[in-house]
Amino acid sequence: MASFLDLQNGFYNALSQGLGFPPGSPFQLIQPSPPLVAGPKQDAAVWNYFNLIPPATLTNDFVQSGGNQFFSDYSGLLSTLKGAPNTFETDVGPACLAAWNAYAMTLPLTVSLSMMPAVFQRWAALNGYMSVANTGANDLAAMVLDPITAAKLAIMPYSGTSPTNQPNWDAGYNDLANMLAVAPSRSFQFDSSTANSNVSNTWCNGSQSAYFGLWSNSSSSSSQSQAFASSGVTVSTSFQHVTPFTAVPGPWYSSAAMGEAFSNRSGAPWVSGPTNWGNTFDPTSGKMARFASSIVVASGMFIKVESQASFSQADQAAIQQSSSGGMWPFYSQSNNSGTTTSTSFDNQGHMTAVITSQPGVPIVLGVNVEPVANYVGTAVVGAQLRAQALSTKAA
Repeated sequence: MASFLDLQNGFYNALSQGLGFPPGSPFQLIQPSPPLVAGPKQDAAVWNYFNLIPPATLTNDFVQSGGNQFFSDYSGLLSTLKGAPNTFETDVGPACLAAWNAYAMTLPLTVSLSMMPAVFQRWAALNGYMSVANTGANDLAAMVLDPITAAKLAIMPYSGTSPTNQPNWDAGYNDLANMLAVAPSRSFQFDSSTANSNVSNTWCNGSQSAYFGLWSNSSSSSSQSQAFASSGVTVSTSFQHVTPFTAVPGPWYSSAAMGEAFSNRSGAPWVSGPTNWGNTFDPTSGKMARFASSIVVASGMFIKVESQASFSQADQAAIQQSSSGGMWPFYSQSNNSGTTTSTSFDNQGHMTAVITSQPGVPIVLGVNVEPVANYVGTAVVGAQLRAQALSTKAA
């Protein structure tokens, strides 16, 4: 008898293939799949998917404020790294340093890192610190050449208890909507009786740590979920448009600093403390072992799920009561934002569920996961070359 896990794994394989991904692709299915709607927070809604560090699982229960967050983990990482020696703090003195740090956190994003020395010089001259204006500016000019120190300077406008700026990425909702509008269509059929449920060769070796049951937030071991999974399920799936969408972190992020940290398992730039290479980057246990390199977005969704299970009247009532909150496999709620989910039953108690979304309304189906070594990319190579150069020079 097929279990709900078998059903979930089989659908994962069918969806990955139906979306055009080759076997072994690092695709992670996200549930639930609510619509992304235009509005004042539309960019932040997109960036939330990039900000969440994906766990090593084929299916992820997406919670915007839960799990490891890219920005907070990265900010914590920087606090444990030490840049090249500099005398800025001692040269400007504690009073000037405290006032400058408070001011720097309010700077707009239009102030680039290379502008910091000139900004400091002007600020110091206007705020009673003329005696250290030139020295501090020269120190800052040297600091921005060091990857770790430069990264700490770059994140300052996003830091503090009430930061002026929120973590951003270089592309947002409008970019996504424009790309989705011209993306190709996709469709596929799924039959649990013939589906391949073997996921042992997937990117996370088949780990499935988070998935619902028949309806949103239900247990996969409930009687209704088990009857549904074991009695035969077919799914007809079509999307008017599907595309992966990529965005990279904004000015707050430094791939060079990440490259330095990743390339050195001990010693500089790490300082002794509870945060180390292992609990940060280790492929199994590290908080920043992987990232969402792109999200997979669809529009014009039509899903028809047919079950051969014979549900009792009580089960039918329970299913219909819960169906508006979302049904397997995408758990999209019925709401005014562009998605509908409905269920019906024939005389034998066989269920049909229909899930739809409006044309042009983006639905996030999942993310493509990238290990940290690939994510920092050429920064790692640069850090390794710098380390080799320093080693040769010391010898």
